[in-house]
This record gives sequence, structure tokens and C-alpha cells, in this order.
Amino acid sequence: MRWPISSRVNRGLLAMVGLGLVAWLAWHNLADELALPRDTASGYAQRLDNPISWQYDEAGQLAYQLESTQAIQLDQTATGDRYELDSPRVTLLDADPAVPPWTLRAERGTVTERGETVELAGSVHAQREPHQERGLLELTTEQLWLYPSQRRARTDVPARFSETAPDGTPRWHSNAEKIALDWGNEVLTQTGQVRDEIQPGSTGKTD
Repeated sequence: MRWPISSRVNRGLLAMVGLGLVAWLAWHNLADELALPRDTASGYAQRLDNPISWQYDEAGQLAYQLESTQAIQLDQTATGDRYELDSPRVTLLDADPAVPPWTLRAERGTVTERGETVELAGSVHAQREPHQERGLLELTTEQLWLYPSQRRARTDVPARFSETAPDGTPRWHSNAEKIALDWGNEVLTQTGQVRDEIQPGSTGKTD
């Protein structure tokens, strides 16, 4: 089925996290006083408190901002170091300043150094404020795996998509036990028990 959110927003939501991962690579070059000795038993390398990273687009405009209360560099793997994040928050800015940004929050997250895999866990919540004919758009789940280079995401735990009108009236929601998102082809695959509900008077249109 088609995901009931515009294709540009779909691509933006995944790109939001994918773009943000690049900045983590620069953290190896921070001042020496921020680097802690590596613990050979646990693989602990360094801790960063309240880190903030950002990315500009080709036009020189701020595209996103990534914040976390704490980031810990973990042991090396075949694909490089991993970073464990506390309370990560990403803000994705649209090229059009009039369009509200997407925000993505979670209690914790893990990011591979190359940004090939991102795991968000604990009250994962993404939303965009109302804009034009669209109301508040939200995605909620407890765990989400992102594969930015493949433009895909998945979760094996229940997830919910919803839209709420500016006056607070629910327009539609969709629940599934498992989902797989293919942002490149704009496809949402829902498995297990699936339940969709559209409120009277709402068309549930994709654009």
C-alpha cells in the first residue's frame, strides 16, 4: 500500500537521519581534553556531553540539526566504531522556510561510524506540524532500524502512523505489528495484524 504521506516528506524523514550521521565522523577530531582513555575491557573510547551537529545543503542553507544529551564511542567493529546516543533529537529543515520541520526523538540510539545502520529505541516519535491541507503527522513505535544508503527502514514491533487536524480532531491512523519502508519507491509494507481507520469527512489522500 502507499504510505499516506507525501513522497517529498517520506524522503525527507529518512534523509533527516541519514544526513545527520555524517557529522559523527568529525567527532574523532575534537580537542584532546574531550577524549577519554580507551577501556580495553569494554571498548569505551570517548564521551561527549550535549553534542550538536549540523549539515548545510548545496545552496548553503541549514538542512538539519542533530542533538543528544550524551554520545559515547563504543568498541570497534568490522564496519568501524559505533556511537551510543542518549535522548537523540533530529530537526530536518525544509528548503522552503514556510514548511514546518520534521523532528525525530527517541530515548536512545546507536549509530555505526559509516552511518550504514541506525537503531533508535524507546518511545521513537517523529512528527511534522500542520501545514496547508495537512494536519499534524506522526509516527510512533518503540524501535526503528534505518538503512540510509538503501533508503529503507523497518521495525519488528508495533508501529502507528496518524494525522490530526489543526483543531485536534483525528483524521486517520494506521497500526501494524511490523512494517518495512522503502522510501525510494514510496512503498509501505505492513505485516501481521493491520488496522487502518479513516474518520468520516477525511479523504486520507496521499497528496
